[in-house]
Amino acid sequence: MSRGNTPLHSVSVQLEPTQFLAGWREKTGTLFLPTLSDTRVGDEVAVRIGIYGHAIRATLFGKVSLVRRMGRPALLPGVELHLERHSLAAAGFLAAAARGEPVTFKEREPRWSVERPLQIERGRVGLEATTINVSEGGCALRWPGQLPLVGDTLTIRLKDGFFNRSLRAVVCWNQPGAERDRSVGVKVVPEGRAGRAWRTLVEAVSRSGARGA
Repeated sequence: MSRGNTPLHSVSVQLEPTQFLAGWREKTGTLFLPTLSDTRVGDEVAVRIGIYGHAIRATLFGKVSLVRRMGRPALLPGVELHLERHSLAAAGFLAAAARGEPVTFKEREPRWSVERPLQIERGRVGLEATTINVSEGGCALRWPGQLPLVGDTLTIRLKDGFFNRSLRAVVCWNQPGAERDRSVGVKVVPEGRAGRAWRTLVEAVSRSGARGA
């Protein structure tokens, strides 16, 4: 997926605690990852990170600020990401977990149960999926047809007054099953006018009296 000429790369990685801490720079908001060395500076990345030995997981968004294509045992190839502002807290919780500190971070945000059709694009294919619940960070969708894979990128088309907005999203989980049970969870990239249109949708649902999920 891309926004204009800027690609969005999606990847899931498991890191050793020492790997994460060696790559994390809290003051500058940057994180080195030993992957994606085929990307370019300026490319956008959504990365699902787990820390070995810990249950905590988080999806971080950022832009590639440095690419190391060649490496050696002590200096692996990979990329440095400049994280988006809304990903810094999650990166901090990952760092605390990697240091062995007790953490209570949960990615789950307040969400509301609502069935609402959304127009989705997966690659060049358009389809309609119905929400199961929504939150500021994403939604669960009842999915028609073949399930997308974790890490796949999607585009959600949103009505914003007279305009159509394109909201990028990343698949975080999928659940196979019969037609009514087949579902996926997506995390949205809440930026620009599309991000504001998504937050407006979620706020309208929360004010409607929808029950919490």
